[in-house]
Amino acid sequence: MSDSKNQKIPEINFNPELFNNVFWHLQRSVDNHLIRYIWVYGGSSASKTFSVVQLLVIKMLQGPNENSLILRKFAVDIRDSIYSDFKTVITDWGLAELFTIQQNYIQCKTGSYVRFRGLDDSEKIKGIAGFKRVVLEEISQFDEVDLKQIRKRLRGQSGQQIIGIFNPISEEHWIKVNVFDKEVLTEQECDIGGMWVNASGNLVIMKTNYLDNKYIVGPHFVDQHVIDDFEKDKIDDFDYYNVYGLGNWGRLRTGGEFWKDFNTNLHVKPNESNQLFDPSRPIHMVWDKNVRPYQPCALWQIKIDGPKKYITQFDEIAFPDPRNRVRYVLEAFVAKYPHTLVKGLFVYGDRTAISEDSTKEKGENMFTEIIGALRNYHPTLRMQSVNPSVVQSGKFVNACYRANEGGIHVTIGNNCKKSIHDYQYALEDAEGGLQKKRITDKVTGISYEEFGHFSDCKRYIFTVAFGAEYQTFLKSGKATKITSGKAFSKNIY
Repeated sequence: MSDSKNQKIPEINFNPELFNNVFWHLQRSVDNHLIRYIWVYGGSSASKTFSVVQLLVIKMLQGPNENSLILRKFAVDIRDSIYSDFKTVITDWGLAELFTIQQNYIQCKTGSYVRFRGLDDSEKIKGIAGFKRVVLEEISQFDEVDLKQIRKRLRGQSGQQIIGIFNPISEEHWIKVNVFDKEVLTEQECDIGGMWVNASGNLVIMKTNYLDNKYIVGPHFVDQHVIDDFEKDKIDDFDYYNVYGLGNWGRLRTGGEFWKDFNTNLHVKPNESNQLFDPSRPIHMVWDKNVRPYQPCALWQIKIDGPKKYITQFDEIAFPDPRNRVRYVLEAFVAKYPHTLVKGLFVYGDRTAISEDSTKEKGENMFTEIIGALRNYHPTLRMQSVNPSVVQSGKFVNACYRANEGGIHVTIGNNCKKSIHDYQYALEDAEGGLQKKRITDKVTGISYEEFGHFSDCKRYIFTVAFGAEYQTFLKSGKATKITSGKAFSKNIY
């Protein structure tokens, strides 16, 4: 730490052309002491981190007590990321004489400083009360408990703020589910990808992407190579373009996915107002025997048009603990789809759940409970004598995604968020089956299989509803032939 006394630095006028539009929104938010949380997310080449760095350098120049703590999940990532950006800004602006730059520490002659830490450091997030701001770079790598600890420890002076910067990697990420989705947000007029403020006015969200960067698309400079690269991603890898180009919530394909041919750009369609549901057609309800992370129930419909067959997942019900029980799912289904409006109901699911359940009365199981509760719908239970081979049924569904195998066209409603999350993140094991990796809840200590539950539901309905097509697929040489149980394919559309 520098021993020099705090100095007052003459006001410096910066060329406005140095800054992208997101900078000015950040500046207004940082200067508004009613705002506690500032979230900046979006694509790459969007100037998210760089704009935050520019702002913090200017704040340090303005006087003392503008101290910031910069956190990364791992200390090893600091040097080549935001720390490097600070050094670049200071050097490029010709301000090197006004700053002392040490390893993981930069101090301005005003006395204000920034310190850099990884959450794997021994000190972690202790002693942060003296900072005006805490910046969490790549906060999507953090655990939710990290943010909770920071919120509690950042106290003791007015105007303290938490700034989170990240790429939106998954709609099921805790940032989306437990922060954004729990706020009542009002969209603001802006000149970037999007901006929202919560009801209490203490949280602001900014979304930006490369299209907002004047040093990429102009008018200051046009980087045609970067633009061409994004345009190529748009065609060759839309999931990547969706996240790192447009800055939308999504998932990157990294290899090893079980649903190799599931493509959100092709197979996921808008369904915010449930327009994919056709009340003139039966509902196909599919269950997996599971309670954690939720009790899954997928709702599908099927339409036959000549040689073409259209299967659409229009809804899902997936309650976490403590509502992760069959009866709560049934209550939700009945409330949303009363029997007077449903033109037939077919029930599918995990064959192992049809065995007698020791927690129920003699002779009862999961499906006797379901059929009994839905008797007003006159449901029909459709199930194979054994569950289908994971490997072969997975190949069959992938062929439907890839090439409309058997004339089957697949659509998933974008409201089926947990299902889509499962279809994107379910991985293949060494034998070609679904990898059922277990994780442990950090709060409850309970372990469970994170992915594969809605994926299993999908395999059940495809191999029963399209039993004839599945058998043809197995015999065609496109998959290893196996012996399967009896399949049903008539009178269910």
